[in-house]
Amino acid sequence: MPKLRDVRRRTWLLVAGVTVLAVAAGTGIAVSRSVAHTEQLAADKERLAKACAGLLPEGVGHLLPDDTAGELREYGTMLRPGQPSRSLLDCTVRWGEEEPVVRVRAEALLGPADAPGGGFALPLPSSALGGSAGSEGIGPEQVSATLLASCPKGLTGRVRPSKDLLVSVDVPSSADSSIDVPKSDRLLASRTAVRAADWVSREQGCGGQPLKAGRSADGSALCDWFSPKALKFTPGRWRFDGNDTTYSERAGSCAGQWDDTAGLAGERKVKAASAESWSGVVGTGAYERHGDSGDVPGGNESTHKPDADGQLRIESSGDDPRLALWARSACDAGPTYHRVSVVPAFNFRYEDTVVLDKKDRRRLSAQARAVLDRYLAAEDGWPRRTHCRNTKIMGEVEEWQG
Repeated sequence: MPKLRDVRRRTWLLVAGVTVLAVAAGTGIAVSRSVAHTEQLAADKERLAKACAGLLPEGVGHLLPDDTAGELREYGTMLRPGQPSRSLLDCTVRWGEEEPVVRVRAEALLGPADAPGGGFALPLPSSALGGSAGSEGIGPEQVSATLLASCPKGLTGRVRPSKDLLVSVDVPSSADSSIDVPKSDRLLASRTAVRAADWVSREQGCGGQPLKAGRSADGSALCDWFSPKALKFTPGRWRFDGNDTTYSERAGSCAGQWDDTAGLAGERKVKAASAESWSGVVGTGAYERHGDSGDVPGGNESTHKPDADGQLRIESSGDDPRLALWARSACDAGPTYHRVSVVPAFNFRYEDTVVLDKKDRRRLSAQARAVLDRYLAAEDGWPRRTHCRNTKIMGEVEEWQG
């Protein structure tokens, strides 16, 4: 069987720099080389437009520097059938070892996955989940988009069929010094990811919902159930940053935090809470990610343990002590994990240590359960929207950090 590196298709983009000669005798040669260079650059751009089944970002040819030779690599089972590859398609344009690259990759997921983070620049149907972000640094040199889409009839080309398609796109950023990712870059990366996902779904006949004309499902009421007053949390102003406003059957999130800077939160009262759900491959990924930190039922590695009297000493550490409650359901997108958490207010202003007794811990457990029950029962909440059923409590995790 040929090795993967032997079956990858490589095309060198013959783009060379032009040095204008400073002597009169060389003028004719310089002009001639300039014409040849222009023609070669035009040919390279045309080649790129047709490469990778036409799935490279729109206008990728305009990103080509005119003084550096570049390399195009494209492989994958959908581009070269019968050849071994972990991906359905993988196309990369690179010029120079230190320069950003253009890359489009699609693969059939066979294991856990992280939920894409950041704001996807295009509306998506509820069956898909997307995110985009810039690379870290003084200015984002690279902008990425990730898209997770459904293929109900299954994808082929791997050891076993998969119903989950993952597309990732990388493009160079147009930002100079701003730390913000330009909207145009997010749009370019997101649009390319959608085009690639639709192409794979269509060519494979996997039954995936077309994403190009997808309309985001309204999620404006997904977090209306979160009422600090009804849950008897700390009274005052609360903020609800980052709550979902669009609905995806793959994941949901609601959170709130007390924000009354004029005073102190009531001692032992809940000052922050959240509810999150993850389904299918995203659910498995989320559970494993929390498990790596020991923050799943039965896996907590906290050094804070109650004494013989049931009292628990918690030291000030800069991190909020948090109690999490986990549950599991069967939902539209597959097996699902739910996690709700509550953060009690502790006054470390005069003491470096607070003590939770049995009564305090029972009250926190009751508050976490109240959040979960309200979340599961909300008519417009995520669990009801995605038809969760057979919910079972998995257990608590005392994430007493320190």
